[in-house]
Amino acid sequence: MKKIIIFLLLIGFFVYVFAEDDPEDQLEGSVETEDITMDGQACYDYLDSKNYQEGDNERKGKSFFIAVGIDSSGANMAQLAYVDSIQNAFTRAQMNAKTALAESLEKKIKSEIVNEFKQAFKEGKKPTMIIQEKDNEADSYEDLSTYQKMKILMHQKLDEIISQDNKDKVGEKEREMEKEMEGILNQNVFRESIEATAKSNIRGMKTLYSNLSAKPGSNRTTVCNVAIWSENLTKYADAMSTGNFSKLKNLKKGKPLQQYIPKDQETLGVTFGAFMVKNEKGEMSVISFSQSGMKTSSSMSEKAAFNKAKLQAERGIIQLRSENVEVAEKIDTFEVTTEKTDGMTDVYSEENIERRQKASASGSLRGAKVIKRWKNKHPVTGRLVAGMVVGWSPSSADFASGMQETLDKSPESSGSDYSPSPITAKEVESGSSMGDDEDDF
Repeated sequence: MKKIIIFLLLIGFFVYVFAEDDPEDQLEGSVETEDITMDGQACYDYLDSKNYQEGDNERKGKSFFIAVGIDSSGANMAQLAYVDSIQNAFTRAQMNAKTALAESLEKKIKSEIVNEFKQAFKEGKKPTMIIQEKDNEADSYEDLSTYQKMKILMHQKLDEIISQDNKDKVGEKEREMEKEMEGILNQNVFRESIEATAKSNIRGMKTLYSNLSAKPGSNRTTVCNVAIWSENLTKYADAMSTGNFSKLKNLKKGKPLQQYIPKDQETLGVTFGAFMVKNEKGEMSVISFSQSGMKTSSSMSEKAAFNKAKLQAERGIIQLRSENVEVAEKIDTFEVTTEKTDGMTDVYSEENIERRQKASASGSLRGAKVIKRWKNKHPVTGRLVAGMVVGWSPSSADFASGMQETLDKSPESSGSDYSPSPITAKEVESGSSMGDDEDDF
């Protein structure tokens, strides 16, 4: 009987696992403070838990692309700019994920390899080489002109002034090189250069999962995210850009955007990027998370942090819709293998790696609204952080368009003049509400 119960529980577990929502509908995040085996390990563990792999995947007959973006914060945890540095790291991780998609689409590679070998073998005693040169100017000192005798005198005086130590140093490096070369039997020189470029317009690539791993002992913070692209997501992004909102409506109903926001403050503090979700109306919507560190506890610092976080969150929505991504990288390798006459072998190597990425996005954003602003202590440093969650939906964009049409109309004049009367300002801190009027909606 116990075996049957366990078996049924296992069946229920597997049914639950495979009855998850479509991958485009998922939104998750976590924080990791324990040691992990490599950068971005939490994101790779997430892929394993979902049975995903980097690159192309297929689920329920639908194809989609999965990429992992990894980066780290170079700021010291004691710095005030630490939180902003984490935000920048997540931005770079997002760009790395999009770059992976661009490279998968088309990557141009140029390679050049050069290998040179030389053997210098000597045996026996080197003979003394006698070189005679005839002085065409004169046969003896007496035959030299006054100018030539003056040159000889000047050289003699210089030789007297220069110390013997300095004289011995002349050609010292050359002699050392000659000595080393005499001990070389064989030498092989290998040069390799690889250049690669890729670029693409990425539309509708969204974040599925994000993670922050902080190691205070090593003063190191690593971030990673798992991003997904699919044909459907691209269609949704194009509909957002073109205003063809009919494709974004009448979908499977989700929940209010506020309910997608993590309740746990620690998870909220490590959630970054823009996510596509379905709201309670069945509209494909976007929620974008961003945050900024407060430099002081003053009202001005708080205002500046909220303004920065809001703009970054709004930019995240634009980047989700469409972003041009370019990458160029170069790897130069140099290796010299030297075999000496005494049987010893030396290997010298150099490696230079260059990588440049660029991502650009632009567009107009209509109907975006703040669905949550929060202020809390960062889970790693304990310093104050101001965060913003900005939402966008087709209905909010339609409402903004309607408002714009109303405001674009010329106001009707009542024909009366108004002159304000002077007042005396008083300090007041109070609040009241008249209730909601149906005509307001």
